[in-house]
Amino acid sequence: MIMSKNNGSAVTHDEAVAMIELVEVEAVVAAVEVPEPVVLTIVKPEPVIAPRKLSLDERIQKVEDLSLLIDRYRILNESRRKLQTFQLGADGLSSSIQLRDAAGNEFRTSNSAVLNTVIEEMKRTLDTKVREVEDLIDL
Repeated sequence: MIMSKNNGSAVTHDEAVAMIELVEVEAVVAAVEVPEPVVLTIVKPEPVIAPRKLSLDERIQKVEDLSLLIDRYRILNESRRKLQTFQLGADGLSSSIQLRDAAGNEFRTSNSAVLNTVIEEMKRTLDTKVREVEDLIDL
């Protein structure tokens, strides 16, 4: 027989073993980390909305707009090709550029440095405009 320290009552051997086992089990349970419960979230897919079908008038307008953009693209591309093949004269005098405004004022030069600068700027501008038209063409 074993005497309990708390209240002085007697505890049998089997009861003492059971109490020790219970304390050991409680210690094991306390030592084991229990993961938090997993929360599942159900995500419903967004409904697929079919694009609105264009009316015949809208489709015709779209084709006409595309045709205008294609014409603009062709003109810009042709101007760019002509500018790329443009050769300044070796003497610096045979090539010239002439600008005229709406009021009839005129500027004319055959300075090769000015011509080269103008040609390079025109190439950059045409390249930019061609890219802009390409971006506008949406199929």
